[in-house]
Amino acid sequence: MPVYFIRSNQITDGKIEIADQLAHHLKNVLRFKVGDVLLLVDEQPKRYLAKIIRSVSSSILLSIIKKEERPQTHSEPVIHLGIGLLKGDKMDWTVQKATELGVNRITPLITARTIVRPDTARLPRQHARWIAIATEAAQQSDRWSIPVVDLPLDLHTFLSKTSAGFKFIFHTETEPLQNCLSTDDACGTLLIGPEGGWEETETKDAARKGYLPLSLGEKTLRAETAALAALTIIQYEFDTRKHHGNHPS
Repeated sequence: MPVYFIRSNQITDGKIEIADQLAHHLKNVLRFKVGDVLLLVDEQPKRYLAKIIRSVSSSILLSIIKKEERPQTHSEPVIHLGIGLLKGDKMDWTVQKATELGVNRITPLITARTIVRPDTARLPRQHARWIAIATEAAQQSDRWSIPVVDLPLDLHTFLSKTSAGFKFIFHTETEPLQNCLSTDDACGTLLIGPEGGWEETETKDAARKGYLPLSLGEKTLRAETAALAALTIIQYEFDTRKHHGNHPS
């Protein structure tokens, strides 16, 4: 069942009121009506199974049937993806698929070889589109939260904001990812270059900030493919080692 995101301040006395864009989408696009049951999640995060009890032109009112808190056993890596800003709909596609694969934050990066540059006039609308794509993908993949999607940021600024956990930059002819991942690091950052790849100075700057250069194999992958491959491998390896205690030597 898809999940829809709300805020806890929309809940009063066991009732949830939804208005504005989400109400329009539920009523006029998805055709939900009185008596239908929805799954909702707020920012705490808590999930609510709720039934529509009133539907008017501007809002929907639901009665909570069941409330669920995020289980303590729900554990997965917290991943921040920095990826060179991609042209056309490739960035949209990357935001969508990365969200489905559980990424927690996405930062489009401006690098030396980035083909496209942010258009100041179009950027607010483009950024809103990425957020909408991430929201819809999070709903469809039954997530507990929507990933943060940042405005484009230059690589130097991104590197200056060092983070805890693993820090990987993907490059050719380096150590495979699987050999370097440990479940001791439950969070981390991935750096994927743009279509034109990394400049040598960029990989050196990243290394000075603690980023380990890694490979995704012998094949040359498109930037968007590399991002999804890295996320898939990390999710798989983390889950396998968490459940079987198989840490790399």
